[in-house]
Amino acid sequence: MANPILPTNGTHELQERYAQAIVALKRKENVVRNLFRKDYEGSPLSGAVKIPTRNTEVVVGDYDVAAGGTLGTGATTYTTVTISKNQYVNELIDGYEANAVPDNIIAQRLDSAAYSMGRTQELYAIGKLEATTSVETSTALLTTSTAYGAIVNSIATLKKLGININDIKVVVSVDTEATLYQDVKFSNSAGVLGAELIRQGVIGKIVGAEVYTSANLTQEGVAEDDVNVEYVVFSPLWAQTVEEWMVMPSIQDLKDGKHIGASALQGRMVYEDSLLDVTTCRKKTYVVPEEEE
Repeated sequence: MANPILPTNGTHELQERYAQAIVALKRKENVVRNLFRKDYEGSPLSGAVKIPTRNTEVVVGDYDVAAGGTLGTGATTYTTVTISKNQYVNELIDGYEANAVPDNIIAQRLDSAAYSMGRTQELYAIGKLEATTSVETSTALLTTSTAYGAIVNSIATLKKLGININDIKVVVSVDTEATLYQDVKFSNSAGVLGAELIRQGVIGKIVGAEVYTSANLTQEGVAEDDVNVEYVVFSPLWAQTVEEWMVMPSIQDLKDGKHIGASALQGRMVYEDSLLDVTTCRKKTYVVPEEEE
């Protein structure tokens, strides 16, 4: 028998369980979006949230015993992020009322909902990075002799902004990953990764920055132009994600006058991803020559 929590006893615990299951499962479909931070204040259900941002640090000066020290000022600004994505699941479960749906069917529906939501959100997050970012000037195809150095230079650009290497992430395409593995400087770093980093999806490190791979970076034929995104280097401190359930997922009886003895897995989530500072993200593209089309 499936759910022991009957409608007469309430379904809040059941909804929480379903919500947690979907969120946990869909994280497996995310690579890039899992790296985004959640530093927002307020509720996404209101339509907008505020994210604290500060690009300057506290000034340190020499103290004068007689005169003291000049009082400095600093401020944390708040960026308002408007929520634009409203996603739902509404999957028919025919032949079962809500309190009689077998566990295996519920598990299948939760897994399917998580996969679909996860993939949709992952593509949206990647799209945010690819659309609002600084582009490296070279559009030549990365090779075994150039890939590692190009990524090092992109990382260096972010480090010059004062971003700590631990706050810099690299996401490479499948083709770029294959190219990097042919460079001993990278393959050696992959061989010394800890088990926890491997579980998190890290495939190696470049000058200390963790490297991930994604098959969802823009590829030739997917975008309007024949442009491949070979890698993205960014800081999650400025890549922010927001999400919250508007309607907690649950199995509901269908009382629409059409379905008989049927129920559905239903739920709604609002979310938004944003890059707050375009200088904290760099991408490398390869423009396919016309003769190769």
